[in-house]
Amino acid sequence: MTTLRALLIVGLGAGLAGCLAGRPPAGVPVPPACAGAQPPLVADPGAAMVGLARAAWRAWGERVVELRPGAAVLTLPDGVAQPWEQERPAFARLADYWCAVPPHTNYWARAARAAGFAAVQRPDGSIDGTAFNRLAIGDSPFSIPWSAAFTSWLVWSAGIPAEHFRFSDTHWDYVADAMTAPAGSRAFVARPATTAVPRPGDLVCATRARPPPADWQRLLDGTRPMHCDLVVGQGPCAFAASGRCLDVIGGNVLQAVSLTRAALDTGGRLVPGQGRDWLVVLALTAGRVE
Repeated sequence: MTTLRALLIVGLGAGLAGCLAGRPPAGVPVPPACAGAQPPLVADPGAAMVGLARAAWRAWGERVVELRPGAAVLTLPDGVAQPWEQERPAFARLADYWCAVPPHTNYWARAARAAGFAAVQRPDGSIDGTAFNRLAIGDSPFSIPWSAAFTSWLVWSAGIPAEHFRFSDTHWDYVADAMTAPAGSRAFVARPATTAVPRPGDLVCATRARPPPADWQRLLDGTRPMHCDLVVGQGPCAFAASGRCLDVIGGNVLQAVSLTRAALDTGGRLVPGQGRDWLVVLALTAGRVE
């Protein structure tokens, strides 16, 4: 009897896997970006992205990272749940982010294939515990870096179309695209971090490869590991010589969506080399692209 039951379960899983290889069957969640249901361009994309980023930051537990001289200091507020990327509460959010970048992988469908059943989403929107536990790490949405997917999801959710932003799971792709695209054709204009003054709705980008290039244009020599965050504001801080810090929110920062505070100089520019090697500011054009 045990053998028969095992065969039935294996048969069900194999049948569902074949069905899910194409269009997911009824019952498997399909995030809007995987369904191609992008919202229209909003009147103020910058404000929309800032609102989405702050809401995501709150949902991930309001982590704050301060890029102090010589050290990055993480603060976790008391009384707030802080899910980590590999935990079940984070799955649905990560699945949303990944749908915004090609090839628009639906991790709910992967979970259904692993579980052997389609109803993998609970009424509260989270993933079913059995389905989550059966999902191999290599098929999980946290198995590869997801910071560029988060950025792409913010841009996609503001209604900025693919012809004005290169959605990608690699930061360098959309940075290089903005640097080389014809003037007025992209939603963001690339400027060197040494001269640009970041504003809310802009993206600030750093290289993770050492040493950083002396000239920001050398980024175009070839792909390199990078990280970008969305600017959400600025405020006073004690560890910056100017007394001012930029507040930015990014994904996959210490395995979560985190708010990072980065020092500004007296001119409002990012201080290079303090915590990150800032190279590029992608300045939002407020959706006014030709």
